[in-house]
Formats: sequence, structure tokens, C-alpha cells
Amino acid sequence: MSREYNEAMNDLRFSPEAKKRMAANLAAAHEQTARPRPDVYAVRGGKRRWRYAAAVAAAVVLVVGVGGVASATGNLMSMANVFDDLFNGPPAQTEVVDKIGRPIGASATSNGVTVTAEAIIGDRTNYAVVFSIAKDDGTAFEGIEPLESGILPLGFEGGSSINVDGVMTGGGDGHFYDADPSDNAIQYVERMSVTVLGGSIIGHTARVNLSDLKMYDGDGSASHVIAEGEWNMKFAVDYEDTSVDLPAGRTIEVSGMDATLDSATVSPIALTLEYTVHEVLNWEDQQSGRMSDHNQNEMDRFLDPSVTLNMKDGTTVEIDALRGAGGTREGANSTACNKSIMFDEFLNLDDVASITIGGAELPLP
Repeated sequence: MSREYNEAMNDLRFSPEAKKRMAANLAAAHEQTARPRPDVYAVRGGKRRWRYAAAVAAAVVLVVGVGGVASATGNLMSMANVFDDLFNGPPAQTEVVDKIGRPIGASATSNGVTVTAEAIIGDRTNYAVVFSIAKDDGTAFEGIEPLESGILPLGFEGGSSINVDGVMTGGGDGHFYDADPSDNAIQYVERMSVTVLGGSIIGHTARVNLSDLKMYDGDGSASHVIAEGEWNMKFAVDYEDTSVDLPAGRTIEVSGMDATLDSATVSPIALTLEYTVHEVLNWEDQQSGRMSDHNQNEMDRFLDPSVTLNMKDGTTVEIDALRGAGGTREGANSTACNKSIMFDEFLNLDDVASITIGGAELPLP
């Protein structure tokens, strides 16, 4: 990540009210959600198949992070607040907006409602994109009361559908919020971790298919449609890769098993790991694609490296790796693993001294 980008990010400042809102959002997310139990499926590649346990996309009524940050600190900013400040902040932040990427002409109109892809930020295999949703007649959506966390209880029919060409698997979450209650638009943020052919999604085409915006009741059931229609668009995944490569080749420990860290990258939104565990999964046959409890526990064992962010101010932040998307591929005497852990909050890499993965401390360059 360039020095110019880091310096621009350092200019971001949050008011005490914004920080309180960020902490409330994060606390509410942890109080209201449980770890998803993913399905397992296989993708053929070479002589052996990858098994993927992708984090299930969360109900948009709640904020379900793919990566669990243990606590909110001054080093971590909510994704919604980052996008909010970028769009509504001072002109000095224009450079940050330019590097994040703003899809040109990526919008769709149906039944008097326009959905626009406003901005996208990410790295090689993780991204966050924000959409605005507005009525063409200039009036606001009425009767939408935010939850205590500030999240709007909304969702698209069948969940959202954002697909990137070349992606094999993915898992993530999304939520709605209102960046400016005085205008007629609301915002939708979606975050995804993916496995992609070719190693990076940058330059690929994202295809968006959305339909029927609904309001949800407190029990998670849809109450009524507030905007009927279909919104389809596509745009190039085009932003500056914000990821930094960490030292590889270190010996780590994963659930008490010896492993070798093959590669590791960190960006402001995610940590992506590839490592080889020097044991094989004790996998049992199952009758359907739904993962059995035994196989779930096995996947958890191999996809749960301990992760700690060591900040320059001396504080540490523990990351819940099990809430990330990942996959395994078995060899004769070892298991190759990949893991994408998206952070609940936006991370300023300039504030990070090192990251400890499976007991090995890796300094940031």
C-alpha cells in the first residue's frame, strides 16, 4: 500500500458521536449474532478436491462480521463510517476516494427507484462495496426505523446477489444504514471474501442482481416490500490493492497441530492466509451437502489459527478466525488450508506493529 494512501487514511478523523456509534454497532453485532454453521462443498482442482466452508451470508437485518474483532478501539473504524466520511468529508479526502475506486455508470433503475454502486475498496481476494438506493422523485423512504445499532432492518429478496467473474467460492455479510437522514437515499454495504482463479479479483467484472427491497420485523421475518423491482448492473472491480505481504515460511501452530505458513497478506479490511497443516482431516462420509457435526469440528480444527493484532500503542486485538471463509485440500500426509478473515472494522495498517499467527509474530514491513 503506498505512502500516499497511508497518509490520506491518517487524515480520517471521527467525532466522539461517530466513535460511540461505531462501538454501539460492533457491540450490538456481537450480542445479536452467533457463529454461522457453514455448508461444505467441493471444487475439483488437480487430483484432489478443495473442500470449502464458506461463511454463510448473514441476514441483512443484523451486522454479522466475517472476522470477529474482540473490541472496538481507536485503531478500528466501522466500514459504514469510512464510506460515510469519504463521501461527506472534506475535499482533502478526495485522494482516498480516488484510490478506493468509484464504479462509473454502475446503476440501475426500476419502478422509480435507482440503485447505484458508489464505491469499492478491497485487496486481491476481499472487498467491500457500498450502494446507494434512492427514489427518483426525490422523496425519502418512510417508516424505516433503525435498530439500536443504527442498522436499518432491510433486505433484498433472497439476499443480495453480487458475483465476480472467476470467483470459485465466497462468504460474507451485508447491512443497510442511512449516511445522511436529511436526504432521500439509504446505503447498503456488502463485504465478501472469495477464492478466485488467477489470484486476484482486481480487473474482473462484478455482476449485480438485486430484487424487491423488503423491511423486516424484529424476529427476522419480512413484513412488507418497500420498493418492488429488479436492479441489474455490472462494473469492473477497479481499486488500488491495499494488501501488504507478511513474512512466509514460518512454523505456526493450528489447534495444537504443527503447520507451515505458506503466505499471508493483510489489508485494511482482511487477513488472508495459506498454510499447510502436517496432519490430515479425520473426515467421515455424510449423506448430504450439509456438514455433519463431526466434519464441522474437523474443519474448525484445521481452519482456526489464533490471530492477534499487535498495535503500535501497545494494545492487542484478538481476531476470531472461525468466522472467516476457508477451505482445505488433503494430501497424503498433510492438509493445505486457505483462510480469509474479514475484519469487523476498518484497520489502519500504519497503527499495526505486527500480527501474531499461530504463535509466530510477523512484523509489518
